[in-house]
Amino acid sequence: MTGPGTPTTTVLIVDDDVEIRHVLRLLCEAEDMTVIGEAATGVEAVPLALHHQPDFVILDYRLPRLDGEGAAEILRAISPSSKIVAFSAILDRQPEWADAYLNKERISELMPLLHQLIP
Repeated sequence: MTGPGTPTTTVLIVDDDVEIRHVLRLLCEAEDMTVIGEAATGVEAVPLALHHQPDFVILDYRLPRLDGEGAAEILRAISPSSKIVAFSAILDRQPEWADAYLNKERISELMPLLHQLIP
């Protein structure tokens, strides 16, 4: 539990499904993480990551305009300390561009995964 003056873990959620973004926000906030923003595309994620430098980016692979892999390449350049979690229904293993991977069917495992990545 965070208290006054305690830094909180920050998260950027990038998924084109508004319902998935809502569930992810609820999960993160229930763990006292701060969701600094939500993006429906990789293009929308870039300025949010640049401005906020989140601890984590939960990044869907299949996105309109700029897919997860392309977005991850840009996010690594502009927010190098952010950990990228590939969160996808179509990937069956961790892609090279991600620090961790989780299939959407296993959403209940997201918080333990993020806690493992916190230094």
